Amino acid sequence: MRRNYEQVRQSLARNIKELRGQHGLSQEALALSADVDRTYVSQIERGVGNPSLLVLCKLAAILEKDVLELLGAGKNDGL
Repeated sequence: MRRNYEQVRQSLARNIKELRGQHGLSQEALALSADVDRTYVSQIERGVGNPSLLVLCKLAAILEKDVLELLGAGKNDGL
């Protein structure tokens, strides 16, 4: 089953927030590491920001995950 944009965006928001917490990072610390503004991380975590592929790659590296894992892509997700 394919997921629509809104589902992917909400998965991304949830995953970033959860992983950030697991790594003990504040939004500001994550933002500084990714070279983006803290408010941008907040927007991504609330599902209102639309990060570029570059930002997704930076966040994935900091959070020690693959970009597809950040997007919540699993075997049955259709991505």
